Amino acid sequence: MMPQPEGQCFTHRQNGDGGYESICTRCLAAVASAQKEKQLYPLEATHVCDPVRLYQVGQGWARPQGSWE
Repeated sequence: MMPQPEGQCFTHRQNGDGGYESICTRCLAAVASAQKEKQLYPLEATHVCDPVRLYQVGQGWARPQGSWE
């Protein structure tokens, strides 16, 4: 497992098609999708939270992005 940027945490969920999606726990954005979970790590390393979205999350206005089944 590759290290994540300091202060960054991601949660993974498996989609109905067997692929995986990564969600940033700070800004609740869908960061990446991949067929194999290990393919998410390099994509997560490049994620930068949008300051506007962080504000919206802090105010309780934003919900997680992506398709939730």
